[in-house]
Amino acid sequence: MAKKQRVSVVGTVLTVEYPTINKVFKVDFSRYPAAVQPYALAHGYKQKFGDAESGGTASEKWAEVQLIHSSLLAGEWERTGTRDLTPLICEAIARIKKVPVKKLLDFAEKHAEKILEQGSKQIVKAEIAKIRAERAAKLAEESEEEIEIDLK
Repeated sequence: MAKKQRVSVVGTVLTVEYPTINKVFKVDFSRYPAAVQPYALAHGYKQKFGDAESGGTASEKWAEVQLIHSSLLAGEWERTGTRDLTPLICEAIARIKKVPVKKLLDFAEKHAEKILEQGSKQIVKAEIAKIRAERAAKLAEESEEEIEIDLK
């Protein structure tokens, strides 16, 4: 299915393509007045941090924001480092063992390696997949997106 809109940037040239209607908009955004540049910059940072794990829990989003921050401080636009799966593994184990997530999270603060080891077990991986599927289904349910396809 063709995307409604594709956006790309090369240098200071922004290209917005609309493949379904064969239209392309190009602009050198350095031509915009200096007065709007700080707003565009702020919007870019807001978008960067806002994209952090849009479907995750608050703990997962927080961890992702920390990784984004570290990457930016290091001069890297693309996030570096690895995501901490401890909260997700704790949630999966809590469901499997029927214990409170908080109890596992508290344990993980002192013994993170023991929790992370459990993450490689197939039963935990399967439960993580279920959790992610539930979150994706909830996001889809809340979404106002529509599927547009012409099968002619």
